[in-house]
Amino acid sequence: MSSHVPDSLRVDSNALPWRATPYPGVEFKKLEFEGPAGRSTVLLRFAPGARYGAHAHPRGEQYFVLSGSLEDGGQRWTAGAYVHHPPGSRHAPSSAEGCLLFVTLPAPIEMLDA
Repeated sequence: MSSHVPDSLRVDSNALPWRATPYPGVEFKKLEFEGPAGRSTVLLRFAPGARYGAHAHPRGEQYFVLSGSLEDGGQRWTAGAYVHHPPGSRHAPSSAEGCLLFVTLPAPIEMLDA
């Protein structure tokens, strides 16, 4: 019996290139993107000392820290931490030691420090 599901999305993240963001030391790999809704799933990597600009999440955000640590909302989140930001939340995360995150967004972010 085959367990193959024809509509399943399968991505080999090791085969994807890291892509630059406007913020030095922060890169991403797009695992999934749904155009009309703007829903996306990405791997986000912070080099040691990197910071992402202040932004809002109109429909929320979820992330899981795969390695390293992330400073966000006055707390330090280490490998194994799961964070859910509700719709309308705002933040400017950074990483002193560097980290790798698995991030899901139901809609695109809105930059606040343009």
